[in-house]
Amino acid sequence: MTARDTAIPHTGSPSSAKSDTRSAPTAGRVPCASTESTTIESLSPSPRPPRTSATSAFAATPVRLGVIDYLNVAPVYDWLRHPEWRDGPGTQGVLPGNDSGVELVAGVPSVMNAALAAGAIDVSNVSSVAFGEHAREWLLLPDLSVAAHGRVASVLLFSRHRDWSALDGGSVAVTSDSATSVALVRLLCERRYGVSPRLVSRPPDLDAMLAAHDAALLIGDIALREGQARRPIGGAVPYIFDLAAEWQAWTGLPFVFSVWAARRDRAEAIRQGGVLELLRTSTDWGLAHLDIIAADAARRLNLPLATCAAYLRLLDYALTERDLRGLRAFLELAVPGFAWEDVRWL
Repeated sequence: MTARDTAIPHTGSPSSAKSDTRSAPTAGRVPCASTESTTIESLSPSPRPPRTSATSAFAATPVRLGVIDYLNVAPVYDWLRHPEWRDGPGTQGVLPGNDSGVELVAGVPSVMNAALAAGAIDVSNVSSVAFGEHAREWLLLPDLSVAAHGRVASVLLFSRHRDWSALDGGSVAVTSDSATSVALVRLLCERRYGVSPRLVSRPPDLDAMLAAHDAALLIGDIALREGQARRPIGGAVPYIFDLAAEWQAWTGLPFVFSVWAARRDRAEAIRQGGVLELLRTSTDWGLAHLDIIAADAARRLNLPLATCAAYLRLLDYALTERDLRGLRAFLELAVPGFAWEDVRWL
């Protein structure tokens, strides 16, 4: 039995805890590597929902679940995307059929961000920046994120300079595919290292980017390939900085690249549709079968199996207390007008 599948075409990039009263950090200052004991519940004022059966009740109007075919979210989505993988012990019948009220809607991350904002889908993985920009309209799903506790290997700054200070007054070529990664490199430049390069949007071609700029930001599969290759460009091997590792060295916190969010006006339908339990079941399966997912990704992406397997094991798919602290720190620094008091759980 399968859920309905619908594709959104790729149309390009669209554009209660008390809030901290700290001042904006100066260059080099760690913004909020807090060691105080804070519960997850205190970081968001509305309580976590109980686990419910995925087959208990469903909305009359189908719940549209955004599904992204990227390696970093494969452990969450691949069980849903591959009917042939849902035949193992303990999984038969968990995914509802066409009368379930759950419709899978495929798209790239930038399209999913825009679709959720526009109401074209009801729940999806979204970038952290997008969530921060829509915190008053969206609800945060518990227990799910894409986070890195140190190195991530797929969000890399390639620089012609060993020292970040050499970027001051220069230029950095950045991809337009990830507002979160661009915001992170800007924060690191301005707040950690006290430098102000121009950020220039360019296609993700490392040779062309470094031919015209002091540094280049790459994300995703191409970053994995180039980071592994470490090849000479313009006669020299560029210096490589892993931005998640840079963030943790600065703040002492994990970096949360994306979360799962739902529209507030569809909250009850999503709860009744069992979407949370579907995502938990799919993630549990994915984390138990990372080698299968890595092998499938290596074939599709033309990447070495060892690279895919190692990459997936760098990522954290929970949303722990420390992840929430890292998410809050980033959003308060990166998103104008963001207030943690606006965040609510689904």
